[in-house]
Amino acid sequence: FSSTARSPTLIVASAVESSWVSSASPRTNMAPAMPPLGSAVRVAGVLAVLAAQCCDTLKTEGIVALPGNGTIFLTKFCYTYELEDLRHRAGIVNLTVHLPVESHRHHAHVLLFDDEDHSYPGPSDEWNAMSCQQRTQHARVSQRIDWVAASGPEGQRITFGINQKLRPRWWYIAIAECSDAGEDLLVEYQMHATNTGYGWAVEFSTDKRFMPHVFAALLVVYACLSLAQLHSNRAVALRAKDDSANGKAAHPFAQILTAGVLLALGDSLFSALHLAVFASNGVGLAWVQVLSQLLSVTANFVLASLLLLVSQGKCISYVMIANDAWSMLRLLGPFLVSCFFLEMWGESSVSRNYDTNYVYTTPVGWALIFVDLLLLSIYATGLRKTYKAEHSPDVAVFYSRWGVVYGLWFMVLPVTALLAQLVLAPYVSLFISTCAKKCMTAMLYAALVDGLWPGNTRTYFRLDAAETKPQLPGLLGRRHNGLPQESQSAAEKYSFPCSSP
Repeated sequence: FSSTARSPTLIVASAVESSWVSSASPRTNMAPAMPPLGSAVRVAGVLAVLAAQCCDTLKTEGIVALPGNGTIFLTKFCYTYELEDLRHRAGIVNLTVHLPVESHRHHAHVLLFDDEDHSYPGPSDEWNAMSCQQRTQHARVSQRIDWVAASGPEGQRITFGINQKLRPRWWYIAIAECSDAGEDLLVEYQMHATNTGYGWAVEFSTDKRFMPHVFAALLVVYACLSLAQLHSNRAVALRAKDDSANGKAAHPFAQILTAGVLLALGDSLFSALHLAVFASNGVGLAWVQVLSQLLSVTANFVLASLLLLVSQGKCISYVMIANDAWSMLRLLGPFLVSCFFLEMWGESSVSRNYDTNYVYTTPVGWALIFVDLLLLSIYATGLRKTYKAEHSPDVAVFYSRWGVVYGLWFMVLPVTALLAQLVLAPYVSLFISTCAKKCMTAMLYAALVDGLWPGNTRTYFRLDAAETKPQLPGLLGRRHNGLPQESQSAAEKYSFPCSSP
C-alpha cells in the first residue's frame, strides 16, 4: 500500500502542500489542569473536558505522547462515496504536524486506514500483536513525517484526498512511531476532515449527515407540543370556577408533563443550535452539546416517571398526590445522574477514535440499556398489578392495550442496539437509533398532551380527585367479592363513559 495505491473501489492520494488554513479549536487530546476553585468549578471543568472529547469535532488539535514502536489513533471519520466519477474527491483530510527539534532520532509516520478487513478490522488481539512496521503495511496510505519540516515553525502540512465507491466507509487517522529511541515522541497536530460533496454539510461525517434535519423537525414538533400544553394549563385555569378546576392546571401529573415537554424542547433547540454552528466551523459549541445531552436524559426520565405513574393507575384509576412525584424522583434520580455521566463517558472514551461500534453496543452502552430494561420490568410489574386490580372493563382495556403500547418505549433502545450489533451498518446505526428513540419519545409526549387536553371527552386520564379512586383495590382492607369492604361502594359508583384513549 502506498500513497498512490489504487483499487477497484477507491483511489487515495497523498501530498505535502505548502499552505494550510487552520483556525483555533479546542484541544481534544489534552485535559488542562483545573485550578482549585471549588467543587462547582471542578464539576464544570469535568463537563467541559467531556464535552470537548465527545463532540466528534472534525476540526481538532492536540498533543499526543507517542511511545516507541507504538501507534496512536487521532480520530475517525466516515466519508461518503462517489459512484459516478472517481476523479471527484469524496473527502479531504488536512493535517499539520509539529515535532520537537530534538526528535531527529525518531521515525514517525501518518497512517490512514479504512474499515476493510485487510486494512483495519477493528481492535483485536491480532491487531495488538502486530509490529509498527506491520501496521504501516496495512495502512491504505503511509506518509513519513519529515523531521526538518515538522520541527520548523509552521510544521509539516499534509493533505489526503479520499475517493471511494460502493458505500460510505470509516477512515482512521493515526500516527505510528517505528523506531526504538527509548523515549516518547511528543507530537502536536492540527487536523480538519471534510466531506467535500455535502455542500453546506461538508463538516459532517456521513453517520451524522442528516442529524440537523432530525433535530430541526423535533424542534418544530416540541414547540407545538409546548404551546399546546401551556395553552391547556391556561385554559383550565381560566375556566376554573372552583378550587378543583384550578387544581387540574396545577396537578402534579400536569406539572411533570409540562416540565418534560419543555425539557425536550430545550434539548431539540440546543442540539439544533450546536449542529448549526458545527456546520459552519466544524467544531460546534461544546457546552451547548453537554447542556442538550443533560436536557435529553432528563426529558427521558421525566417521561419514564410519567409512564411508571400510568402503570400504577395514577390519574386514571387512582388519585395522584404530590408525594407520588417525589417517590418517582427518589427512585429515578440516581438512574438519571448515573446515565448522564455514563453516556458522556462512553461518548468521550478514547476507544471512540478507533472503534466503529455504536456507543450503545459498548460495555458502557450495555449498562445504559440494562437501566432501560430494569425500568421496563418495573413498569410491567406495576401495570400487571393495576390491571388485575381494575374492575372497570373500559379502563382494563386501556391497561391491556395502550399500557402495552406505552411500554414499548422502554424497548426502543435495546432493540436498536441489537439491530446495530447484528444487522445495521456502522454508519447508519446512530441515525436510525436517534430517529427511533426521539420519534417514539415525541409520540408518547403528544399522546399524554392529548390525553390531558381540557376538551378531550374520550380520554382515560382524570386529574380531578372526585373522578378517581382513593386507593388500590385489593391492597388495603378486607376483601368482599374481590373488593375491599372499605372501597367497594366507591368502586361501584366509579365508571368511565369513554371508549378510546
